[in-house]
Amino acid sequence: MRDEDTSELTNSPPILQVRKVTKDFGGVRAVDRCTLDISPGTITGLIGPNGAGKTTLFNLVSGALSPTSGQILFDGTVISGLKPHQTFAYGLMRTFQIPRELRRMTVLENLMLVPAQQSGERLWANWLTPWKVARQERRIQAQALDVLELVNLAHLANELAGNLSGGQKKLLELARTLMAEPKLVLLDEPGAGINRTLLRDLSANIVRASVERSVTFFIIEHHMRFVMTMCDPVIVMANGGVIAEGPPESVQRNPKVLEAYLGGRVSGPA
Repeated sequence: MRDEDTSELTNSPPILQVRKVTKDFGGVRAVDRCTLDISPGTITGLIGPNGAGKTTLFNLVSGALSPTSGQILFDGTVISGLKPHQTFAYGLMRTFQIPRELRRMTVLENLMLVPAQQSGERLWANWLTPWKVARQERRIQAQALDVLELVNLAHLANELAGNLSGGQKKLLELARTLMAEPKLVLLDEPGAGINRTLLRDLSANIVRASVERSVTFFIIEHHMRFVMTMCDPVIVMANGGVIAEGPPESVQRNPKVLEAYLGGRVSGPA
């Protein structure tokens, strides 16, 4: 079923278009006329050696940086140079290598804070329309519990976020992202620093979110088995630009990839 759904979606216009994007830092060119497309409904992997420009590209797409030249379009709208809160409003979200949980709040509270423009944020609403505030809070709590079920953290809903393991914090980061009901999520090394069991859980939860919630994922990752078993297509960057892209099996055999990034082999920890 997923293959049929993905096939239909990949015939749609790209949800993300990067067109000849360049980013210079003084005399250093971090991204060099980079061009790529991300199709809706896909889980696309982005790999490459350190210094290839992957994180800089994510910063450009999410609005943390503005391109020196080139254009970025999201869902047909030019977003080049917009700030992160503006790209967020369009349905584009980005996570980071190090989770940024609110340590002294519970797992459930971390999720319930995500939805914007909550009635309870306005002091007068708590006085004049308390029933409206309570009704919205119940709806948000139900949504949060549903997301926690999706990422297998429901049993930790009342645990302080600061007490979670590193892998559980990665799942919490994914859950917080899904609470915003995004169209596209940029995941920056979600598998870094977590054990095999939680890595499998994370992979399964990303696939479930893609299928069940129609979320598109664009993932930077160094864990090759994680990428090659979950992502299709895979894009490879080196020296600031794209050197290869396609199904994981073809990327693994690409001579440019073997030479520029992997030193002659595609492998990784189990």
